Amino acid sequence: MVTLTKPQPPDGGTGESNVGSTQRDPLTERGRRTRESLLVAARKVFEDKGYPDTRISDIAVEAGVAHGTVYTYFEDKAAVFQAVVYELTAQLDREWRIGQEQTDPVERISEANRRYLDSYTTHSRLLEVVEQVGTSDPQYRQLLTDFRQRYVERAVAGIRRLQRDGTVDTALDPYLAGSALCAMVEGFGRQWLVRRERHDPHVVSDTLTRLWASALGLPVPAVATSGTQPATQPTAQPAAQPQQRSTS
Repeated sequence: MVTLTKPQPPDGGTGESNVGSTQRDPLTERGRRTRESLLVAARKVFEDKGYPDTRISDIAVEAGVAHGTVYTYFEDKAAVFQAVVYELTAQLDREWRIGQEQTDPVERISEANRRYLDSYTTHSRLLEVVEQVGTSDPQYRQLLTDFRQRYVERAVAGIRRLQRDGTVDTALDPYLAGSALCAMVEGFGRQWLVRRERHDPHVVSDTLTRLWASALGLPVPAVATSGTQPATQPTAQPAAQPQQRSTS
């Protein structure tokens, strides 16, 4: 399993990076703020230009700093990208975590779907860049595989818990069910955003939750009736009235 670990700060704050470190992270508050602003700028540039076409100078211009400032904190473009992806994975882990206060199984599924789709919408472009890099870099390809596996494992754990409670049929294979249902949500999210389809997010979340609940034999919630219907669904137009022929 590949894990992007946050590199350690320089030894003793001397400015010399540790062996294997990909970031030079001064221990001052100002240094941390500067590094954070560089990561924000780098993320925008990577999203706008993709990884291959991004240059360190592009990041410096976006951050409003001198070219050499970037090298004060990062060894090269690869190190900047690794730090950006590290921040992304940490943020996704936080966004996908559901508190224990939600006990109703269908509500937990609904909350999980909503959080996943919200995160996918927010981070879709950067995730697309990571996937592009992963086609040639096995580290990032494995990173995405591991991250998706954690998403599946959360679902599998939830299904097993419901089976122990007698809520879900124990004849259902929890791993296969969880893996298939997660693939459904992820696949829809990818197509939704890549094809730029316009749907009401509430209707999307409710529809996916109904499919989850139905597959697991849980009570199926009512379809959302509030909000606009999917914009891709054509709106019926009133039939044109025949023109009256003039009698004059």
